[in-house]
Amino acid sequence: LLRSLKKLLPKKPLSLIKRFYTAPSLNPSELEKNEILSLISNLPIDSQSRALRYQARNVATSSPLLSGYFDTLDKEIFGDNGILLDLHTQNAALNKDIESKWWVWRENIPYSHIDFWDIESLCLLYLKRDGECFVYVNETSEGLSLKVIDPDNVDESIDNEAKNIYKGIEFDNHFIPIAYYITDSKDKVQRIEAKHILHFFKRISTLQVRGVSPLSPVIYPAFQKDKFKGAELKRARLQSEITGFFVHNDENIVPNFDNGDEESTQEYKEIKERAEVGKMTYINENIKPYFTESHNATNIEFFIKQTDREIAKALNISYSTLTGDLREVNYSSIRHGASEQRRQFRGLQNFIIRNLHNKVFEMWVLNEIKRGNIYPKDHKSIIEGYTFKPQGWEYIDPQKEITANRIALESGQKTLSEILREKGKELDSHIAELQKENEIYEILKSRNL
Repeated sequence: LLRSLKKLLPKKPLSLIKRFYTAPSLNPSELEKNEILSLISNLPIDSQSRALRYQARNVATSSPLLSGYFDTLDKEIFGDNGILLDLHTQNAALNKDIESKWWVWRENIPYSHIDFWDIESLCLLYLKRDGECFVYVNETSEGLSLKVIDPDNVDESIDNEAKNIYKGIEFDNHFIPIAYYITDSKDKVQRIEAKHILHFFKRISTLQVRGVSPLSPVIYPAFQKDKFKGAELKRARLQSEITGFFVHNDENIVPNFDNGDEESTQEYKEIKERAEVGKMTYINENIKPYFTESHNATNIEFFIKQTDREIAKALNISYSTLTGDLREVNYSSIRHGASEQRRQFRGLQNFIIRNLHNKVFEMWVLNEIKRGNIYPKDHKSIIEGYTFKPQGWEYIDPQKEITANRIALESGQKTLSEILREKGKELDSHIAELQKENEIYEILKSRNL
């Protein structure tokens, strides 16, 4: 590196060379030189995706903290009912009909052993654990069929730059995918056209073809923390179970437990058996007892807490939500943390809706038209008039937040639509529910109930 830099310098007397600011990272000390200069070495992102995926799957299963994180994430993103379709065309009957048919299809996807709720959860797991998700979509006479493909089944060994094939994906001259090479259950590779595959991931590079696990920054810290905690527990247990041991005062005497002397062997056996917790028995004068020191890991709690904070930040989730530790939480801190966390959750919800729900729904509508279940004339109004509603969240402090929303509404700082959207509801649906309730109240009032 230094030789390369010297070649770039002008060949002038030192007195004529202007010395500009040099970044400290390019002129490290001898102690840190190897580590800091190793950052210059770089590998293509896609070359590391498979190894990181395997490590992520391992820690996601073995680490209690990360295993709980994925369960929490699933509940926060999808809630109890998943992400729901809301059709708001001018035709109320059409809205109800399409929503009803979509709901039936969600529960009974043709040629699939799982329903759409399970597909949503699997897609979220693959996306946040492995870094990418593949969904096979196929139109059939029974309806639109879906199947989630494990990223391992997209054959990364098929790599031919001359044919524009990278990590199991074939591209055209505009770098748009045209086919995927999928390994089936019999280890046979099939070339499937891109129109049948939904592939989505968070990009780090414009030319990236495969996703990188979002767990990559936390794999090593989580592994270190679990190993450290396990080692401390083993050490504490060992020192708790071994009360003490006996040695001779005369250092030149080495006890032999297998010298054929039954009396000597019996003597040491009796001493060993009588060493009980909280009890001392008389021993010979030439034997001295030693006790193990109790173990107290003073730094383990700080190390674990700091590591968990770093993991929580990398995963875009609050420390209290990740660990369940609410000891240092008050209303202000938990509200700030929840607001930041929910922005991250809304972004993830919208990402999944754009890449999964919207595309699947539009393909489903076309398939239903071909099957004669939807009139072709309604296609445009359906496509222009649908949205998917993700779940909202409960108030942290209902009284304070409802009062704040009322003031914001009265002062014009917020609209009713904004307030309802935070709860995962749409204004038209809310008004329809209020009208329905008013009708029920009128009926009950007329009957004196």
